[in-house]
Amino acid sequence: MLRDALGKVLPEALRSRIKDLLRLPQVERSVALKGEVQFWRNWLSTKGMYWPDDFHARLDPDRRLDGHLAPFVDRVDGDQVRILDVGSGPLTKLGKTHPSKRLEITATDLLASDYDRLLRELGLVPPVRTIYADAEQLVAQFGHDAFDIVHAQNCIDHTADPERAIEQMVAVAKPDGYVVLFHAENEGQREQYNQLHQWNFTCDGAAFVIRDRVGRTVNMTQRLSPLCDVECTRIVEGPSRAPEGIEEADIPREARPGAAILTGIHKRARREPAA
Repeated sequence: MLRDALGKVLPEALRSRIKDLLRLPQVERSVALKGEVQFWRNWLSTKGMYWPDDFHARLDPDRRLDGHLAPFVDRVDGDQVRILDVGSGPLTKLGKTHPSKRLEITATDLLASDYDRLLRELGLVPPVRTIYADAEQLVAQFGHDAFDIVHAQNCIDHTADPERAIEQMVAVAKPDGYVVLFHAENEGQREQYNQLHQWNFTCDGAAFVIRDRVGRTVNMTQRLSPLCDVECTRIVEGPSRAPEGIEEADIPREARPGAAILTGIHKRARREPAA
């Protein structure tokens, strides 16, 4: 009876949306985290799955830091740059060297102890060992204003509370430092909100926004504006060549390049009070 009444009251588009949401898988976070460990077990044991070049690059202690993070490192004054890599997995993706600066990289992940066990089992020694940290509790572990750059790639949209995680990243960044986020666009929607994929990151005009599975939207550019200047850029990655011995059709959708969202958050330097 109630269902019939709601059917008469709710617009067809809204009724259809509710049905779609009810069909989506509900996430049990502890189960999803176990799935993340299993993914990395497969990735490490196969030397990168569909990304063999990435596997070897992560183990190279002399690889130069490049890609989306390099311009932000170049903006930091001084010859030493402290970088916090949040949600790095068992092997940080960041290059370890720079032509003119000394890099001090702290790689962190909620599942660091699980990853340590995997590395030991497989006889792998990381150039930078990942330590435990909760992205939503960074200040308690590292204190305020500790790093020149705080970086995260394809992981903050896996957290329980991405807004808090980003605010914590800003808090541990030094004044005049940067938080740099690089994530697949609308990953929750793309993965049908399965496992840890519960959030959508995108640019709305120039603003960086986060949406959940029911469409609730948080404008992070606006939210961070009292302390930070935020740049949001959509990057469409070009087609990649299939690794040798693998047919293009055999590569799953999640392994194919797509649109990414690069967010640069500059934490403004504090103004000294007038004398």
